[in-house]
Amino acid sequence: MQFKHEAIKERAVMYRGIRDFFDRCGYLEVDTPLLTDSPIPESHIELFQTRRIQPDGTSYPLYLIPSPEIWLKMALASGSSSLFQIGRCFRNGEQMDKWHRNEFTMLEWYGVDKTAGDNLIVMQEIIEVAAGSVNSEAGEEVSGVIRKISMEEAFREFAGFSLESALEESGLSEINRASSGYPSALAEVSDIFRNRLKEKKLPTGEMEKESAADLFHRIFLTFVEEALPADRPLAITHWPAFIPTLARNIPETPWADRWELYIRGVEVANCYGEETDEKLLKKYWEDESPDKTNPDFRWPQLIAGGMPPCSGTAVGLDRLLALVRGDNNLKGLDLFPIHDSMLR
Repeated sequence: MQFKHEAIKERAVMYRGIRDFFDRCGYLEVDTPLLTDSPIPESHIELFQTRRIQPDGTSYPLYLIPSPEIWLKMALASGSSSLFQIGRCFRNGEQMDKWHRNEFTMLEWYGVDKTAGDNLIVMQEIIEVAAGSVNSEAGEEVSGVIRKISMEEAFREFAGFSLESALEESGLSEINRASSGYPSALAEVSDIFRNRLKEKKLPTGEMEKESAADLFHRIFLTFVEEALPADRPLAITHWPAFIPTLARNIPETPWADRWELYIRGVEVANCYGEETDEKLLKKYWEDESPDKTNPDFRWPQLIAGGMPPCSGTAVGLDRLLALVRGDNNLKGLDLFPIHDSMLR
């Protein structure tokens, strides 16, 4: 096996630059567990499960974390200032392709009293640190000024219709997730999305009972994501608030305080202005929990009880490093691949 010494060196230099940046900005670096007995439920993420076996032979399940989010939010709720972590994360069921691995490195940071817009400014500086550390000749498509486009603008330009009008027509622009009329509004916007798919002679998802979120993502992935300009980094802002996430709503709008960042067409980062309303957090837990009869409400209570207003951002550092290097996949960073045949 040919060892990839250059990749080791570049990763180390980039991480050192990121740590130095956050240290200068007054952020605290945190080291959190890789195992948890109660992960934040996300219905679209499969977890790696193991068991904690006790001396008497009894056992209970533990899960490898898909992100350090739980622990970082607990630290904030306990009184921590702005903080960050660079750590390993694990997601089962991932397709092993150019940009996906079951185990990967994530940078996650939380800025106290910050919005998602504030963290986009920080993201620009992180890109500049990464490029300056690894490849000072990286082009504008990697290290240029981040272009911002709202989800409404993206749908109008690339999907051919107004997402905002669809949300207004369904009533979703006027009610939140905890409202009694929310399910019927979701059903209404699902019908609107199905009609749009039918117009384009595409499957409408009725047989598969696709949710409004499923239909939105299918339209987004089919018409929007592939068409996004890639001449410089691009952030899609103002995602629809009906998509189940822990992002807070922007008051009196149908949008969430959220952005996602693409570099050369590859998703690299995701950012929320974090929700702290206990009623909405509990609603999220109920809807996303695999065991709907016994959702674990410890985290909503802890977050709502102590976490300050803040914004959190997660960055896939393997993807960022590969893109800064000029690679078209992650294979150049796979030092110890499990199965070469699985990696592309």
